Amino acid sequence: MNIEFIEALEEMAKDKGIARDDLYAAIRKGLTVGYQAEHHTDDPVDVQIDPRSGDITINGTSIDKVTFGRIATRKAEEAIRQEITRKRREFIYELYINRVGEIITGSIHRFEGKNVWVNLGEAEALLPESERIPGERYRAGARLRAYLVSVEKTQGDPRIIISRAHPEFVHQLLRLEVPEIEEGTVVVRRIAREPGRRSKVVVESLDPNVDSVGTCVGAGGARVRVVTRELGGEKIDFIRYSDDLAQLIKNSLAPASVISVEVNEENRSAKVIVPDDELSLAIGKGGQNVRLTAKLVGYDINVTSPNEEARG
Repeated sequence: MNIEFIEALEEMAKDKGIARDDLYAAIRKGLTVGYQAEHHTDDPVDVQIDPRSGDITINGTSIDKVTFGRIATRKAEEAIRQEITRKRREFIYELYINRVGEIITGSIHRFEGKNVWVNLGEAEALLPESERIPGERYRAGARLRAYLVSVEKTQGDPRIIISRAHPEFVHQLLRLEVPEIEEGTVVVRRIAREPGRRSKVVVESLDPNVDSVGTCVGAGGARVRVVTRELGGEKIDFIRYSDDLAQLIKNSLAPASVISVEVNEENRSAKVIVPDDELSLAIGKGGQNVRLTAKLVGYDINVTSPNEEARG
């Protein structure tokens, strides 16, 4: 072992994101394992590495004068590899666990059934089928943005899960496009989402001079259009926040007008009456409007009209 060997290991460690001290610790551990195997001992071994010259001593003797047989050499190399791998996995875990809740970007790397693996550079992330936007197509090598859901330690590399279907993906995209959300002037209170189809986003302005809905939509719809494009055409409804549940339901069912809202807090349900000619508008295509409103407020919602009420 010499300075060229140390430099080669340092370059490898740099590529894997491993600190120099961690690399030297791996080498010391590997040489300790090899020396103990060669000499059939469990006694402590003192391994010193001079980072300037690359000189290595074992128990005060230059490594050039220390004999390692084939088995001991193999054990030393294996211990070094294992330690470097362990440190790399720790590095990846720490790197991404601190980014949970953010949007990350990678390139589509490979497919495993309906699951998509995304290359993040330092690691691979899994976009499961359940976290895909329905109908979205993916091409190997294409860039992809997604929401970082979780990072879990495993026996192997950390398991990094990303999502394009999570409601928070919409929130984080809006933060990128609406400075007032990033600054905290406008706050996203709730989101209900049917990925690829429609999202309802409840927003509140903490500044009376700033309109929460208009700010998010942007001039001529410029801001929301960027987000909709990223989501493959998914529509986004911005709803003005109210701490009054009945009013929030009215706001969410717009553009349909609401005659009355009767809230039953005990069984978490609400009966909403709308004009006869706006019943289908309030319910929405396939029931989507009322379904998303129910998800938004956490109440079962029954939408009816005066004629429907009269029929019983």
